[in-house]
Amino acid sequence: MLSYFLTVGGQIFMMFLMVLVGYLMYKWHMLTENGIKEMSVLLLKIVTPMILVSAFQREFEAGLFKDWVTMFLASALTYGVSIVLSIILYRRESRAEERMCIFLPNNGFLAFPLMQALAGEFGIFLGSTSVILLNVIQWTYGVKLLKPDAKINIKNIILNPGVIGIVLGLLLFFSPWKLPKYVFSAVDAIGSLNTPLAMIVLGGMLAQTDLKKELKTASFYKISVIKLIVLPFIMLGLFYVLPLSDSVKLVAFICSVTPAATSVSMLSQIFDGDYRYAASAVVITTVLSALTMPIILTIGKAVLGY
Repeated sequence: MLSYFLTVGGQIFMMFLMVLVGYLMYKWHMLTENGIKEMSVLLLKIVTPMILVSAFQREFEAGLFKDWVTMFLASALTYGVSIVLSIILYRRESRAEERMCIFLPNNGFLAFPLMQALAGEFGIFLGSTSVILLNVIQWTYGVKLLKPDAKINIKNIILNPGVIGIVLGLLLFFSPWKLPKYVFSAVDAIGSLNTPLAMIVLGGMLAQTDLKKELKTASFYKISVIKLIVLPFIMLGLFYVLPLSDSVKLVAFICSVTPAATSVSMLSQIFDGDYRYAASAVVITTVLSALTMPIILTIGKAVLGY
């Protein structure tokens, strides 16, 4: 168990060293707010689809597809539990952003690097299910929380780069034809930018907040306890009794321990919410997750045996 804890802790420590690079770059004026936005666009619209397409570049096997479908159901269960938690623990008059921080996880920026480190490309293959559901839920239920009278934009769901990447990947997975060697090498190389770029962007975002002030806000700790401790332990119990393969247990559990998604603040800004509060909540859960994730994932290994 100690070796596993050190492995997970080492991966997270490496990721947060990259976060520190982004933090210092912003503080030393080597990275601007516009630069962070442009890098975020690059991640969302180019790198994420590439990493997904790369993960699906494999021969079709019925067993693999069965695991993917099982993971989809496990992801749906995690989202369902987190939504119920957000309803029970936050009254209707509370901020929409607080609820969203509970049920929208950072399963791109933080989970993908962990999945890749602990489960390889197969981890990304399985974890793509969470990306599909994340996009559907944030553009439907999330938008309705922020703006009850807003119309659901199906285009935003279907034409989301992450969803497009998964659709292209699935076509490759089911097809007997795969990407040519050098095309795949280019796609794979762009996808490999995910971890360093995501962490540098996260560091730049952290640098824009007053951490001392935010760490004194009690409501952020409630969000963090629910998101980083309560939800993971509920899912730990459920995954323990469900007949899941070790790979699905590992990837599904990684998806349940991540902090709040950066898209919470982005959506809040789009729909005239309290996006500064949302951004601070995302930052605090992200900082605290560096402490909780190694411990809880190690506990998960002991209980789930993945």
